[in-house]
Amino acid sequence: MTVLTLNRPDTHNAISFDLACAIADAVEAAGTEDRTRVVVIRGAGKSFSAGYDLGTGSYGSRSSDENAKYLRELSRQWERVYRCSIPVIAQVHGYCLAGGTDLAGHCDITVVADDATIGVPAVRSMGVALSQMWLYHVGPQWTKRLLLTGDTITGRLAARIGFALASVPAADLGEEVMRLAHRISLVEREMLIGNKRVINHGIDLMGREALHDMAAQQDALAHETPPARAFAALIRQEGLQAALRARDEPFGHSRLDVHCE
Repeated sequence: MTVLTLNRPDTHNAISFDLACAIADAVEAAGTEDRTRVVVIRGAGKSFSAGYDLGTGSYGSRSSDENAKYLRELSRQWERVYRCSIPVIAQVHGYCLAGGTDLAGHCDITVVADDATIGVPAVRSMGVALSQMWLYHVGPQWTKRLLLTGDTITGRLAARIGFALASVPAADLGEEVMRLAHRISLVEREMLIGNKRVINHGIDLMGREALHDMAAQQDALAHETPPARAFAALIRQEGLQAALRARDEPFGHSRLDVHCE
């Protein structure tokens, strides 16, 4: 077993392009190790990942062509995780937003803490969700419910609707993931590779690759719209946290749980 830990706890493990590449590199490397049968990805500190790193000053500063190329390359890093020959488990706690959901959605199995906060609030101001794995995990209606509002869900509801396999109390999350990883590791590596390849091929037959290419193109176009440009300007003028507060304030409380679906 290989355990990979996102280690930017001061930013809630915000994902830069370099970090996305490092994650994909590490997952691919683990997949080539003969003695490794499963990979676990988790986050250090209070969160799995609060999303893509918007604090570097690059958001809104690239040309249209540069941005389209950047988004395609970023999407390809999650493709590399998805294509890993052996099973990959996401261990999700705290915030799992935007880019965090892109990463988790490309893992084979996701186990979450009951009180995790999961979703893509970035669709309110910044464009199209780069990853469309939501559709394959939760179906079209829940995908639209979340991506047309930017609302978030708890880990409990994420497990109920299929984004995650299971949710457990946060204190039990690590133990639950290790138990599952150990059980998977009892199966011979060759069997794991063959079965994962067949299942992924089934998802691919449902149009996953074409859908992701379209999402990257639409996201690049959306970044050029007046609302997205205004949001990028607000980040530069008032800082990221102020921009996020201004964007989300009209929505009020928007985290859905099992009792308020």
